[in-house]
Amino acid sequence: MLIPSKIQLDPDTHRPNPTERTAMLFTRIAHIDAFDDPKQYEKTDEAGIFKNVSDGYFMVALEYRNETDEDTQYPLEDVLDTYLAHIEVFEAATPEDPKGQVDVFAASKIERAQSLVALVGKRVYNKTDENGGVSLEIDDSVGDAKL
Repeated sequence: MLIPSKIQLDPDTHRPNPTERTAMLFTRIAHIDAFDDPKQYEKTDEAGIFKNVSDGYFMVALEYRNETDEDTQYPLEDVLDTYLAHIEVFEAATPEDPKGQVDVFAASKIERAQSLVALVGKRVYNKTDENGGVSLEIDDSVGDAKL
């Protein structure tokens, strides 16, 4: 499937047309300097996942970018809802991709953090059906993502 280069908004609702998708690509696990402080974070056996010593949450820094010029909080909000996670730190590091962003994601269970890490190399987008229903879709056929 092709991702449009610019999302076409419905002139009445100002939302993406049912056939258009707002997509983002998770490109890599990032590292932030704060994770090197053993007083704040414990390294886990899972690549890129650290445990916050003070609250027990599992943290992972992920770089991602929107694939369109559309600046939108979706599908990021739906990713957070789906994996019961939140963003602990916005813009935590300088991204490798000039259009990218590195945020620290936090989850109360390591399995949820692992699910977030599993998004690396995948395209995530909202798909609106003809009835107006929206679903989160994950496409793993991306070739240009890297860890």
